[in-house]
Amino acid sequence: MTLANAHALFVGLQKNPSYLASLEIEDNERQRLLNARQTIRTALRNATHRLESDKSFWRRDYLIETANRIQDDVKVKFMTQGSFAYKTLNAPAQPALQEIDLDDGMYVPVRFLSDNHPALAAGALFTFVEEVLRPVCRANGWSLDSSKGTCVRIRLWRGAHIDIPIYSVPEERFRVMKAAIEEAAFSERKLTFDSVPSIPSDRVMLAQRSGEWVQSDPKQLHDWVENRVDRHGPSFRRMSRFFKGWRDHVWANSPLSSICLMCAIDAALLELGQSADNRDDKTILDVARLLPRIFSGEIKNPVVKASCLNSWSEEERGDVLAETRALASTMEAALERTGDADRVIEHLRDAFGRRIPYRPDIVAIESDTAAAVRAAPAATVATPHITSSDSG
Repeated sequence: MTLANAHALFVGLQKNPSYLASLEIEDNERQRLLNARQTIRTALRNATHRLESDKSFWRRDYLIETANRIQDDVKVKFMTQGSFAYKTLNAPAQPALQEIDLDDGMYVPVRFLSDNHPALAAGALFTFVEEVLRPVCRANGWSLDSSKGTCVRIRLWRGAHIDIPIYSVPEERFRVMKAAIEEAAFSERKLTFDSVPSIPSDRVMLAQRSGEWVQSDPKQLHDWVENRVDRHGPSFRRMSRFFKGWRDHVWANSPLSSICLMCAIDAALLELGQSADNRDDKTILDVARLLPRIFSGEIKNPVVKASCLNSWSEEERGDVLAETRALASTMEAALERTGDADRVIEHLRDAFGRRIPYRPDIVAIESDTAAAVRAAPAATVATPHITSSDSG
């Protein structure tokens, strides 16, 4: 039972400010991010002829097989993935320490050799991307970060970066993907993972800076997120954003990844059953109460079963469990232990920060009488004595 209803603080009422609205990035920043993505894509597309003429980008096995001649045409395509594609992207809670991240996968179609790995050299593709983008970065005041082992990172302006993971798919499969992409462009439909036919996941390989190719299919994870939305409704995305906002308020850099948090939210919602769509505050409380137990166990990657998402150190695990317990306690204090709207907001700001709007007028407080009635156990009524009757 709750004394306070703070749903409107989280999602807003009509044009009222809300926590959800405060998590959105500014329209001009979103457009700058999309413009930067287009500039990067154009530069890489225009430079792919280098892959068709420079043998240093190809594996030795391939060159032996083709008598030292490059026989493949290379045309790259791009697909945005991660929180930008899931619609769970938040503005940073600590702008001086956190950044907006856009992941834009670059797909390279090429033949696969007898070892079922692409003919292009994985490590050399990092060299290609960085050589192409270095002058682009200089021209735009950006910088390259070569510290990432699974992607090329372009630092744009303070608080924003774009990551480019590099994937390879077999030529014959890519033709199907390319046809869907061209159809989307012709019909002016927005291209998403949903509009692209699936490629068997063991035929989608991610390049590593170390020179290896590893199986990794971002569409699988995208499909998992969409399936969660189908199962739980739009509240799954909202819960994901609310709890990511909480995490980013508590930690500048947390061991708790977004996908781990989303898996934990999914597990909690499955346990809770159907939640009221008009009580996000209560759903947050209910989920928060379950998180310490969920995080105490092992959380598997939903698409790579052998991968554990919470293989933290003991210190990290203790920190995560302490903070989730504190969140549950703070939510209880806000919704169940006070009938004062100002105190409700104080508690919520302790948990989520000052992006919770100061609007005590939209916090609904239940009267003491109504709360007492709801809290009281149902009265036991004696079974009435039934006498015989001759009435028809």
